[in-house]
Amino acid sequence: MPQNPLISIIICTYNRMQYLPKCLEHLKNQTCKTEDYEVVLINNNSTDKTELICKEYIQKNPELNVSYFLEKNPGLSHARNRGVKEANGDVLCFIDDDGFAIPDYIKTISKYAIDTNYSNYMAFGGKVTPCYNKGKAPIWISKYISGLVSEVDLGKKVKPFDKKYPAGCNMIFRKEFFENHGGFNVDLHTRGDDKYIFQKLRDKKHKILYIPELEVSHFIDDYRLEKNFIIRLSKIIGQSEAIRLKNKSVIFKTMKLFEYLFKWKVSLLLALIFLAKGQKEKSKYIVMVRWQVIIGYFMKEQL
Repeated sequence: MPQNPLISIIICTYNRMQYLPKCLEHLKNQTCKTEDYEVVLINNNSTDKTELICKEYIQKNPELNVSYFLEKNPGLSHARNRGVKEANGDVLCFIDDDGFAIPDYIKTISKYAIDTNYSNYMAFGGKVTPCYNKGKAPIWISKYISGLVSEVDLGKKVKPFDKKYPAGCNMIFRKEFFENHGGFNVDLHTRGDDKYIFQKLRDKKHKILYIPELEVSHFIDDYRLEKNFIIRLSKIIGQSEAIRLKNKSVIFKTMKLFEYLFKWKVSLLLALIFLAKGQKEKSKYIVMVRWQVIIGYFMKEQL
């Protein structure tokens, strides 16, 4: 196998043995040549059978370029940084261990990564479709808070990400960005870390491209739809933003608070619209989520 494939697919995994095999099977069934990519498996100190699954996958698929590493420092950011360190490709793609890529996924990345029309884009992202155990979205979800389930759908046209950014389960970078500007922030939780790295891209004047055919299905466990989990996740989003901005000026931090308060007031108006339509749960959750983000912004003890 070549030592320097164009694309490195990095899978950071922790105790997800029930989903990891399906994730890996989708990567095995790609339509591109096997020498075009490598798979870098980062076991973030799992206590289940993750190590066995990874090693059996390597043994049973000798035609694939797969490497396995154990990262003992807990936290997704540590695992992602280890993946960046171990990857050989010029283009690094992160897919969650419960994310399932379409057959043309790697071929699509290659197409845009080498296209001179997009050579000024440092990062890419695509569509993310949540998959639910019950086969349908919960009644409380709305497009205004669909980011809680990692949903990304900016339409059918290729275009730059504007204020939004790719989901962590389907994000691609040119490796030179990490070489020049460093990696993920290990002080942040998952969602905050995603935003941190893309904000760093924008601070360095780099552009991010949305590619609709670059699609990943992302499985959402039932527990991640429970009210207590949504409250905690919302608080983590606010807390991570406070951590990300800790070295900014008081004026900058105050502006962020005003932004959150404005979004909360808008959520009240949207809640009234949902109530008028008889969508009580959508009304309740959109206000709850926005308020919990504000609470998290002021929390001192890290969740």
